[in-house]
Amino acid sequence: MRLLPSFSSSISQTKRPALFLMLFALGLTANGTWAQSLPGDGYCGTGPAPASTLSWIENLGASGALDELATEQVQNTIFLPIKAHFIALDNGSSRYTLEQFSRNLCELNEHYKTTGIQFFLRGDINYINNSAWYNLPDFATAGGINTIHNVTRVINVYFCNLSAMSLCGFANFPGSGEPSSTFRQGAIYLSIGCSGAGNSTWAHEMGHFLSLPHPFQTTSDAPAAAGAERVTRNPNETAPRLPANCATAGDRFCDTPADFRPDRWNCPGSNTTVRDINNDLFSPVGRYYMRYADDACQDSFSVQQKAAMKATVSVVNGQAGPRMYLLSPPVPAYDTIVNTQPTLLHPGNTSTNNVPNLTFRWNKVPGATMYLLRIGRNAVYSPLLEDILVYDTVYQYTGIALNPNVTYYWSLKAINHKVTCGTYSNSWNFRTIGSAGLEYLNKDQDFALFPNPMGAEGGWVRLESGFGEAVPTRMQWMDATGRIVLEQILDGAGTHALSPSANSLPKGLYSVKLHNERIGTRTGRWLLP
Repeated sequence: MRLLPSFSSSISQTKRPALFLMLFALGLTANGTWAQSLPGDGYCGTGPAPASTLSWIENLGASGALDELATEQVQNTIFLPIKAHFIALDNGSSRYTLEQFSRNLCELNEHYKTTGIQFFLRGDINYINNSAWYNLPDFATAGGINTIHNVTRVINVYFCNLSAMSLCGFANFPGSGEPSSTFRQGAIYLSIGCSGAGNSTWAHEMGHFLSLPHPFQTTSDAPAAAGAERVTRNPNETAPRLPANCATAGDRFCDTPADFRPDRWNCPGSNTTVRDINNDLFSPVGRYYMRYADDACQDSFSVQQKAAMKATVSVVNGQAGPRMYLLSPPVPAYDTIVNTQPTLLHPGNTSTNNVPNLTFRWNKVPGATMYLLRIGRNAVYSPLLEDILVYDTVYQYTGIALNPNVTYYWSLKAINHKVTCGTYSNSWNFRTIGSAGLEYLNKDQDFALFPNPMGAEGGWVRLESGFGEAVPTRMQWMDATGRIVLEQILDGAGTHALSPSANSLPKGLYSVKLHNERIGTRTGRWLLP
């Protein structure tokens, strides 16, 4: 599993601890509580847990609350709400898909099945088109996104691209992160590239959000130091050996073996040459989600880790846990089983249909409150043309991705806010007829106008480097009479948004002329239906 970086009150340690300590000492933080980590190949970005979290866990252990909660097992499952934010490029491309999200949320609940905690989707998906945010550059930017988009009383989870930070994900510990409002604090950021099937990164980052430190905290930088967690669990060692300190060092859980590995490692094997202050060999167990062992090894949380997460959202010793605000309002009543696939009704298999305004219909599935509708050019949906969340069994398509005289495939997945497992239905295909779309009058194809037909929100002009590089290009729209109805200067090659909005133009087919001094003139057509 590639652990996603969590943006917590601090940032994760990596296989380069000296560099990490240097950055931390220099104060390279996003808001006074985050420090940047530089993992080499997609580690977790959540750093050392803040003192308040460590003290809280220590008090739980000292009061016996960890043991009491552990004996409850999974009775009285707690359901926590997730607000999903999908960040894409400016033109809406490279977005995390509903298929990925439904699968990953299903897997998250499977990972947490024995903890007494489950997760459900609250509200609609928040779609954000912003290239600078999609390729997230730093933790400070994440804090700004949170301030704008975080929703109260939910776990805000953002899906974007974290490769610029060399991370797979990151999360905030309780009481840290932006914004400062009690019920909006912090978030989890997950990298789309690390969110494939079988990846338990989300489970790891959720652990941080629910108070779990890395097991190697306070130990990885100097495993043989007096303050590092010791291998022994004996509180009565004979001098000069030092007694167990598992309740006040490392992750503060005595049922997780001492760990010194802040880097990725294969399991079940471990580095058996590193020793603690008592000269005992470290032997971390890779199966726990909060470690940095490979995905294939990880399958569980320890009993005390489960208890601490549950305490985070419970009343313990008369005090509310730091994220108990997630329980209000309570989870709505949803069925716990959605065990059938929808039957596709329209457009019929191999049928021919007019576009735009094509109607999709299917039968209602017991237990389902929403359906994932996908449309593609083939039965494997690559590329995926449309990815739509529908709350009914009828959907009037008004999009702009479907062109005339093309065969498309569609299928559905029935889910509800609590149950996102299952598979898509069988695919049906249909062929479109209707108005002609883009017609290139130039043969060099130095530019592209898309989508075509254009939607009400406008469109995009892409100038290839051979045509528009380093020179301004004048774009002119002409109606059927040859009258110029829109004019715009495009500064250099690349993708440019149409301005002003297409709403200012009457419907119809327009001629488009592009001219610059270096190449000359290119022409095409653009349909505004």
